[in-house]
Amino acid sequence: MDNVVLLIPAYNPSQKLIKLVKDLGNDFKKIIIVNDGSTNRASEKIFLELESNEICDVIGYSQNRGKGGALKYGINYYLENYKNEYKGIVTADADYQHSPADIINVAIKLIGNQDSIILGVRDFNSKNVPRSNRFGNKITSFIFKLLYGVKISDTQTGLRGIPNRYLNLSLEISGQRFEYEMSMLIKLVKEKIFIIQVPITTIYYKRSESKFIKTLDPIIIYKVLFTEYIKFTLSSLFSSVIDLVIFTLFISVFTNINNNIKIILGTFFARIVSGFINFNINKNLVFNSHERSDKILCKFYFYTFGTMLTSALCVMLLHNIFPNVLETLLKIIVDVAIYFVGYRIQKKYIYKT
Repeated sequence: MDNVVLLIPAYNPSQKLIKLVKDLGNDFKKIIIVNDGSTNRASEKIFLELESNEICDVIGYSQNRGKGGALKYGINYYLENYKNEYKGIVTADADYQHSPADIINVAIKLIGNQDSIILGVRDFNSKNVPRSNRFGNKITSFIFKLLYGVKISDTQTGLRGIPNRYLNLSLEISGQRFEYEMSMLIKLVKEKIFIIQVPITTIYYKRSESKFIKTLDPIIIYKVLFTEYIKFTLSSLFSSVIDLVIFTLFISVFTNINNNIKIILGTFFARIVSGFINFNINKNLVFNSHERSDKILCKFYFYTFGTMLTSALCVMLLHNIFPNVLETLLKIIVDVAIYFVGYRIQKKYIYKT
């Protein structure tokens, strides 16, 4: 594999790393191994042995930074030393969870698809996959599809092919531990970078060498996954408060107007103002849209009043079907449904992220 460099982050690796390098020695011209602040003596001997291999560049630092930090350190090293000689890098784990054949296959796909990111994805329906891993991945994959509109069958795969054109982008992505890989997927989707998913062998060992902390890392990963949605929720709540305050002030000031007209005008005026505030928060802080405001503001208001009409019609329809249910309860149910659908509509069609 003369055109691709293999990058392996390693923290307290076992002899499996030496075996992996040995099995790939005839296929890769250069392998970069990042010592992510390993602490045990056995690892020191392993890194020394790898340093004696002419195809290996063993680099690193004294204090553990996490997988994301190690990957970025290795990518930066590659850009400074090898960018002009190769077409990109393939990242793989140090514990031999990725077979040599699959690593080579991802590298081949990378060479032929320089405008895409390659993911080696595992089949979590395999019998050898622990139930917790199978369930966790399916839930994460479902949530990712729901929030970002793209089906990724293995969101935590460490086997990835990254062409040179996207390596600087990879350095800009936040995250130092395992959440870095999730942040990368979110960034790729937002930047509309095509992702190619390549099926790979699903390998699990009875005694896992993964440095994934089962209590801490999932929390960090899901925090990254839901960050945009949490911002969207807070923006909606804040705008709702503004809407309520303006509506209350309007009906308090214009006391001489007919009550029905006052409610209609107050609702309209409050929604115009709160909608404008909601639009700017969503555009700049939630979705970070690069679209021109004047191009999408009309679409936003069309969407806003469309949801108002939809809400009213649905509440009327449901009240006719369930006359004994309070209108307020029906409105809450309808508006919650519209809220969840609205996130995807705004993200994809209005802010286009």
